[in-house]
Amino acid sequence: MNRGLLKQAQQGFALIAAIVLIVVLAAMAGFVASMVGGQSAGQQLERMSGVADMAAQTGMEWGAYKVMRLPVASCVSSTTLPALPGSLGAMKVTVTCKWFSTTEPLVPGPGTVTVYQITAKATAGGNPTSPDYVERSKTAVFSR
Repeated sequence: MNRGLLKQAQQGFALIAAIVLIVVLAAMAGFVASMVGGQSAGQQLERMSGVADMAAQTGMEWGAYKVMRLPVASCVSSTTLPALPGSLGAMKVTVTCKWFSTTEPLVPGPGTVTVYQITAKATAGGNPTSPDYVERSKTAVFSR
């Protein structure tokens, strides 16, 4: 009779172990899912940072073309470039240009040189306080 009571007390042990195992595995799955989601968001932000860097470079080159290659230099104080195509349309590129003239005694001719400072800023993500905000800026100085 003692043997029967002992056997009945041990019958529920496997069920408790299975429940504990299921709870532990579910917690681990939740942790892995949150880590994968965080990595995905980080990769998206890193990609947008690269795109913003290239967009700022494009804006700076556009400004350089306007002041260096056109017959008459065009240095507008601030210009927003048209939206980029496709999924890059959220990227906003603003190009600013400042200039001043200086006299250089070693330059042949009248000796006047115009110096242009071009800054291109590319932003995406709306508000600077939002977690998905990206901003890159490039500055270059040219003389003509």
